[in-house]
Amino acid sequence: MYRLTVSLVVLAVTGVGAQVPSHQPARPARAGSRVVARVNGVALTEARLKAALGALIPFESFHRNVSPARLAELRHQALDDIVDEELQYQEGIRLHARVPDAVVQKEVDALQQKFESRAAFDAALARSDATMADLRRELQRRLIAKEALQQEVTVKCTVSRADAEHFFRSNPDRFVVPEQLHLYAITVGVEPSASAADWDRARQRAEEVSGRLKTGASFQEMARTYSTDATRALGGDMGFLHRGALNDEFERATHNLTPGVASAVVQSLYGFHIVEIVEIRPPSRKSFAEVAADLQRDLTSKRCESMQAAWVKSLRGRATVILATAEL
Repeated sequence: MYRLTVSLVVLAVTGVGAQVPSHQPARPARAGSRVVARVNGVALTEARLKAALGALIPFESFHRNVSPARLAELRHQALDDIVDEELQYQEGIRLHARVPDAVVQKEVDALQQKFESRAAFDAALARSDATMADLRRELQRRLIAKEALQQEVTVKCTVSRADAEHFFRSNPDRFVVPEQLHLYAITVGVEPSASAADWDRARQRAEEVSGRLKTGASFQEMARTYSTDATRALGGDMGFLHRGALNDEFERATHNLTPGVASAVVQSLYGFHIVEIVEIRPPSRKSFAEVAADLQRDLTSKRCESMQAAWVKSLRGRATVILATAEL
């Protein structure tokens, strides 16, 4: 179950010899050691590329269902990912980023805990043709890249509450809740592929229900008795829905519909429906207090993504990246 979790880390280190810091000894070349790119002279191997591709297509069955063109596209994306990761790692080294052994051990422990036993964990390493030293080296490498990102982007991209409030005041239309309708519905469902006779019978049933509603029958009772929708148990209660979020049939049915009055029978791809509005909430404007936390988080996320993209672009601009001919 957890083999993939470790394999994506461990497979990446099966060709790690050319990628470790200069003070660490290189390992002999192993399976998957074909070079697919060089980043500032550092070789990136086929094994690392396969690991990154595995993260994009996480299940083996997906590979069988991906077209050759799409697979080639994903392979190029994976290649970009490992180049960017290597650039961030190298920048971490330049910034003298340090990852304590205790932090690396914590990551190792977290991986080990996903297995039933240490023996199962060791077996997963063995299947990936990697050692514990390989795994620790790869985890340290990723943590150094993460530390570089932290120093250059994460600590600088947080949007303050004051900035979020300024955005809120400058964009009032973004924080308006549209009109909401509290709807009840009765559905007489029909399979789209059903015969014309089945559709006719369903329409007749819906028209009968509509007739009973017009003579004073309870909408909720009719829903509990005749509806085939999941809301049947709730008497057809669909809750509050934003105007504009309904399907086309329901939008037309509720247009100018008076609350408390059942609509005419409406046909959709899935059968026949009768709807009733029980309450209308007019459009309203949210207060800053209501949206502050989510807005600050969303603005921070967007700013961090933008700053990270710009940072990686600058790293690429200063780097020498050579792709193997087969990868171009």
